Amino acid sequence: MEVIRHAPADLYFDPENPRLAGESFSVDQQEGILRWLWRNKSVNELVDSILANGFWDHEELFATEEGDRWVVVEGNRRLAAVKILLDPGLRERLGIQLTEKLSEEVLESIRELPVIYATREELWSFVGFKHVNGPQVWDSIAKAEYVFHVRRNFGLSLAEIASGIGDRHETVARLYRGYVVLRQAQNEFDFDTTDTRHRRFPFSHLWTALGYVSIRDYLGVDPAALENENPVPGDRLRRLQYLMAWLFGSQSQGIEAVVRRQNPDLRHLARALEVQKGVDLLEGGNSLSVALDASLGDAHLFRTALTKAETSAREAMRFVSTGFRGEEDLMETGRSLLRQAESLNALMTSDES
Repeated sequence: MEVIRHAPADLYFDPENPRLAGESFSVDQQEGILRWLWRNKSVNELVDSILANGFWDHEELFATEEGDRWVVVEGNRRLAAVKILLDPGLRERLGIQLTEKLSEEVLESIRELPVIYATREELWSFVGFKHVNGPQVWDSIAKAEYVFHVRRNFGLSLAEIASGIGDRHETVARLYRGYVVLRQAQNEFDFDTTDTRHRRFPFSHLWTALGYVSIRDYLGVDPAALENENPVPGDRLRRLQYLMAWLFGSQSQGIEAVVRRQNPDLRHLARALEVQKGVDLLEGGNSLSVALDASLGDAHLFRTALTKAETSAREAMRFVSTGFRGEEDLMETGRSLLRQAESLNALMTSDES
């Protein structure tokens, strides 16, 4: 592909840039896009790098012609950094102070930028490899949005997209499945990714959750259905609302997520949803631990409790010679433990007979 040098003022930010996932801009809102990139995507690091080293010619921008504009499909952060350096008025509006003086040498390196022109369809695998499966990865929701748009716009299967970017770990499929469920929640009941109890939206909770059979069964979907848009059946949308609340909580509604950490909470949620009693308890607002206990059953809980008791007793035996000084409260605890052990043994012996 031929590299052509182009004035930055004639290059446009891409409103479809996956880095803008969750935001809505038109191509005419160029300063709005730049402002958002500055505030959220560490453009300051690129500004400082260019100030120190100039613009590296091997870091070409990739642009496509749309209408009468050249829209930068790959390189929006670099374009933002250059526009900031070239426009003192823009810096003043954004409240940006440069860390060092803009030298004539650096200024010369950014008056025209190296640009490769191609269609979005020609560029998708390059951009996907670089940011989904390659060295400069986006966050997971941006990756997922990119996969979604490639599939929708170019009619490719998930397998073809995965092959095109060198994905051998089903990353493309998992991201896509999570994204279509997220979009359905946003479209059907206005789920808001900024209303969660987390500092940053933990999108991986959702696509990881969909890997569990019990969670897919709860939503009434299978892996094949998750390759379509709007995979959750209409009669299961209420269950999707429950799932999103369990995974993410809600600041506005005062709802705490039951999944605080992906491991082990997500596994425990999947186990609780395997039985109707666990489902009923969770939907009734009970804690994950209560629902999990109900799903495990008394036999499992008894075995676990008895094993823990034996382990604790063995641990106490290790330290009795060095840690016990005749304290009366510990003596009473030991006597109580003995009485409970005798009662438990009597009950177990009685059941055997």
